Amino acid sequence: MIIKKNNQFAVECQTKEASDCPQQGEFCDSEDEARDWVEYECWLYSGEGWICIQCNEYFMANIKSIRKSKGS
Repeated sequence: MIIKKNNQFAVECQTKEASDCPQQGEFCDSEDEARDWVEYECWLYSGEGWICIQCNEYFMANIKSIRKSKGS
C-alpha cells in the first residue's frame, strides 16, 4: 500500500509484525520512487503488498509457531 503525505509517497509494510518494523519506507517524490526505495532496501513483494526485512526475519525465525497458530 502506498501512503501519501504532504505530496510525498511511501510504501507501507504489509504485515507490521516485528517489534522493530519501520511501518513504512522513506517518503519520496513519487510512487515509483517509493517502490524503487523499498526494492533497493530489499523489501519483499508478497503479491499483495511489501514486507520489510525486519518482518521477513521475524517470520523466518518463527515460521514453525506461526504455521501452528494458523493451522497449516
